[in-house]
Amino acid sequence: MTLVLNDTLGKCGRPRIGWQIDPFGHSREQASIFKQMGYDAFFFVRLSKSVKDQLILDSSLEFLWKSSAELDNSEIFTSIFSTDSYFAPSGFCWDYLQCNSDAINDDPESFDYNLEKKVEEFSEFISNYSKYYRTNNILFGMGGDFQYQSAERNYMNLDKLIKGFQNNNDYNVFYSTPSCYYEAVMSNKPNLSTFTDDFFPYAENDHAFWSGYYTSRSTSKRFERTGNNILQGAQHLNAFSKMRNLSNDTASYENNVRMLREVMGIMQHHDAITGTEKQHVFEDYTRMLTKAIKETEKPLGNIIGNLLKRDNVTEDVTLPLLFCLLTNTSICDISLKDKYMVTVYNPLPRNVTYYVRLPAENSTYNITGPDGQEIYDIVTHMIYPVNYSARVSEVELVFAAKNVPPLGIKYYYVEKLTQSYENNYAGEERDDNKVFGTNTVGFTLDDNNLLESVTMNSKTVKINQRFMIYVSNNGTGDSIASGAYLFRPINGSDAYNINYFENGQVNQTTDDKVSVTYNRGNLVDEVIQVFNKWLTQSIRVYKGEDNGFIEFDWLVGPLDNDTIDTEYNHGKEVISRFYVNDLDNDVFYTDSNGRELIERKRTDYPYNNDSFEPVTSNYYPVTSKIVIKDESKNLQVAVLTDRSQGGSSLWGGEIELMIHRRTLRDDYKGVDEPLQETEFGKYLTVRGQHYLVLGSTGANGTNGKSSSAQERELALKKLLQPLIFVGDASSNQWDWDNLSKKINLQWSGLKTALPDNVNILNLEPWKDDSYLLRLEHIVAKGEDANHSKEVEVNIADLFSPYSISSIRETKLAANDWLSDTESSDIPKRKTDSSIFSSLFFWEPQANVNEIEANISLSPMQIRSFIIQLSK
Repeated sequence: MTLVLNDTLGKCGRPRIGWQIDPFGHSREQASIFKQMGYDAFFFVRLSKSVKDQLILDSSLEFLWKSSAELDNSEIFTSIFSTDSYFAPSGFCWDYLQCNSDAINDDPESFDYNLEKKVEEFSEFISNYSKYYRTNNILFGMGGDFQYQSAERNYMNLDKLIKGFQNNNDYNVFYSTPSCYYEAVMSNKPNLSTFTDDFFPYAENDHAFWSGYYTSRSTSKRFERTGNNILQGAQHLNAFSKMRNLSNDTASYENNVRMLREVMGIMQHHDAITGTEKQHVFEDYTRMLTKAIKETEKPLGNIIGNLLKRDNVTEDVTLPLLFCLLTNTSICDISLKDKYMVTVYNPLPRNVTYYVRLPAENSTYNITGPDGQEIYDIVTHMIYPVNYSARVSEVELVFAAKNVPPLGIKYYYVEKLTQSYENNYAGEERDDNKVFGTNTVGFTLDDNNLLESVTMNSKTVKINQRFMIYVSNNGTGDSIASGAYLFRPINGSDAYNINYFENGQVNQTTDDKVSVTYNRGNLVDEVIQVFNKWLTQSIRVYKGEDNGFIEFDWLVGPLDNDTIDTEYNHGKEVISRFYVNDLDNDVFYTDSNGRELIERKRTDYPYNNDSFEPVTSNYYPVTSKIVIKDESKNLQVAVLTDRSQGGSSLWGGEIELMIHRRTLRDDYKGVDEPLQETEFGKYLTVRGQHYLVLGSTGANGTNGKSSSAQERELALKKLLQPLIFVGDASSNQWDWDNLSKKINLQWSGLKTALPDNVNILNLEPWKDDSYLLRLEHIVAKGEDANHSKEVEVNIADLFSPYSISSIRETKLAANDWLSDTESSDIPKRKTDSSIFSSLFFWEPQANVNEIEANISLSPMQIRSFIIQLSK
């Protein structure tokens, strides 16, 4: 997109204003991104009424938003519309369908002349709202959803209104833009207040908190995360293909990725990623994203084959590689064949060990890779409760792709043998041993087969985990319903036992004992818990040295009519709640768009009256993690997510996350239908993962890393997991003896791994023979004694086998150079300025000096560069 803007519109077309009139709440990190992109100001509309009322009292609808607790100079001018929405004031909207105010008649001789009246009415609006601001400028939005279908009629009346204010002694009314408005305000040098928080949750009133959309359409939120994972890895591989001149068809490779970029952009729409679209629109998003992934997939077998190709092989090596997108539903036809290949691409700039899990048969296997024969486990797993036409496996093959090199590839050849796999440690519940994992990372179960304790980072802590449900308000009478946007339990109540309503009637029993199946393997221990017909979970721990977490893999649904009170239209909203023994927290923390943490102060919960929503007012979006800590106990507990979800800590020592919801009534906020997702003729089933990490609260942790640093690293590993490709190796062409002579079994795109606190956020082909490179520091200040410091990286010889010959820093969006005055550390090398002239429509700065190619990154900093390479 930045290339299109620059090439088409030039420097003057570069965006300078953040404009968000319809999203349902605003994160601090979004403001920080705008600031780092070089934006001057941020305008928005939606914020909670109570917050806006206070800003009005303080005459502070315009303020400086300190958008980062980590970065210097992070303040961005922020303006909130004076009116309750972005629509024109009442009486000043002229359209055919959405509004039909009286037209302005400016003929004094006409019997229905009303210009003076309209001027007087608009003057009253100006007078009422002007006191909310600290300068004599005020911005009115004059549009709305689906308006300006009669643009001519609107503008004719606006022209007359503006003309009516000519020679007005009090007000000057005219057409303007946000940029011009910003300049006018700042020219008055106002004394603006500073804001440091964010604007979640958004609430229209004390009973309408828009916190349901944090979880709505949970599978869509996960699929979007998968799409980003694939996009980033594919862009890396495209860049390496271009660097190495592996194909004459790099332009078509770029076209394959472009579709996925565009769809991922669509998925960020505020009615897409939020889950507030209609069912058929959601299905279309899924169709588009699936198609885009398939297009992106097409050239990757050729790129990977040629990256692995031995030096003495002259012909192209195109491996028959595909993604198995349905492995979460136990489906992958290729992994059920007698011979197949697995290729693992690591998109992180450091070695990663990843546990590959593929649908399998109960057989023995030979798995051959760069390190020889691999050990493996065959484990039973949760059965997806949907009848597909495809073949569904009942077991999974698990093996460790160890130390996959940075931005690198490992190749494995898998051959099924005839013998059955014997696991002497798998089976039904046994009472004699309910301890799983290792001495350093593990968990135990209690007598009801529920989680009892967790061991990690030299601590053993009693932690219980349960699933519960909120019963949705049905919106009868004057009440407000829980729906795609809103989360509102009946009577503001706490969550109920999961079996509160089953088989068409209320069930008050609380029998929590669950049936379990054990899997104890060489690589992984896991317990499958069956709670009821619509809820199953596997708790697992991998036994590798670098796997300091407990994984909770849950399968929820379908929430059919037997499990929901359809008679009274009460929906069901499912949560996973963790209880940490002897931990007391008054506040909790959630991430802001996966980066900086924000402290959340729990409002006085519970309330003793029904004038407020006690649960939903304390719900916040959790993009990557939620954290509670108790300094007096030196204990910190975090739960990380695999998608965006709503979450909270309603009581001390508790963490809860909402994982699935079905509501039976519309909440009348725009989607015009209840949230009743279906799939293959049944109500939706959702599968996902949570990751539990615990440790000390301080910056000094065990094994050289604090708990916070471990959480940061784990979140990144889950956001950018290795891409797993599978390919049918049944034909002689892909026989191990033949193929091993043509390809190396591993390859790395980097000469050396980057430090643990540095990530390559983006690596992708740019214009002509250049590349976009973004680096980020992933740890915040004070989180870790060693990794929270400024770090320096020399990138001169980062990419194998090339050196960086030309480099220049840009602003975050890579559509404008970072000026010398704005950069304290521009890595400089002998640079040919002419190459940069072709990257942007306007001329770059002249005379780029020759200095060291060292890049320093402060905590949470992102830096963007355009680079050229040479051998």
